[in-house]
Amino acid sequence: MKRMLSLLMTVMLLLAITGCGAASTGEGVRIMDSRGVEVIFDSVPRSIVSLSPANTEILYALGAGDQIIAVSEYCNYPEDTGNKQKLPTGEKLNIEALISLNPGVVFLSQMGAMEDQLGQLENAGIKVVVTEANSLDETYEIIRMIGQATGKSKEADELVSSMQESFEALKEEARGISQKSVYVEVSPLQYGLWSCGRETFVQELLDIIGAKNIFDDTTGWSAVSEEQVIERNPDIIITTASPLTGIEDPVGDITGRANWAEINAVKKGQVYMLDGDMLSRPGPRLVEAARELMGTMDEL
Repeated sequence: MKRMLSLLMTVMLLLAITGCGAASTGEGVRIMDSRGVEVIFDSVPRSIVSLSPANTEILYALGAGDQIIAVSEYCNYPEDTGNKQKLPTGEKLNIEALISLNPGVVFLSQMGAMEDQLGQLENAGIKVVVTEANSLDETYEIIRMIGQATGKSKEADELVSSMQESFEALKEEARGISQKSVYVEVSPLQYGLWSCGRETFVQELLDIIGAKNIFDDTTGWSAVSEEQVIERNPDIIITTASPLTGIEDPVGDITGRANWAEINAVKKGQVYMLDGDMLSRPGPRLVEAARELMGTMDEL
């Protein structure tokens, strides 16, 4: 009997330590970022710096916009980002200036994260969360990760559910549309043609709306040739040309290419400009991007 009582007391003590003791021991919330690095938050960060446009859009969608004190120079959505302090990124990032802001957390994308910069921030005691998403599932994971880190887990779950439901609705709607072949131009001819293939969320969006990606035999974001595009003869061409390319009329640039006149999309006037930010950022606006892609299918 004494032995059972002793065992019971031990179990109760363990429950007290591992259960309600989690907050009192200062362990807080633990997340694993895209590097595989564990980041521990003792409390919800009151100030956030986001150096990734996709993460910034997610933070606003979760209702954490008021906690953001600075964003990268490329963060342009939503409109309120114009009211935030803008910071250069990459090699131009001023680590000392960033540390002086004393943020509760800094969100970076894997592409924009430089090892020496991460080390300097972490050595200064700054919480750093690095994200990377190349698929819809990974996008959902990042949304939930950011939600956990900012005390918005409920909002994150609701956002993910809303996105999933929207995609399912679009998939059902697409059942009544005949399949069209699509070429998505990520980089224009002047800079070398690039498009997207398997293992990208753009491919998943095309699958959802029932479209056929002419480069679905490639993987990731990759260089393609002008000859390949002409030979595969897409029904629709989508360009996401950025203003940074200096091309004032991306649609006119494509339709005016000498060798492209016989491509179906060009002959039928089915070349469209979509918001490159919306289509390339792994975040909540991917639903809107899918709807716009669906709209180009309807116009044929």
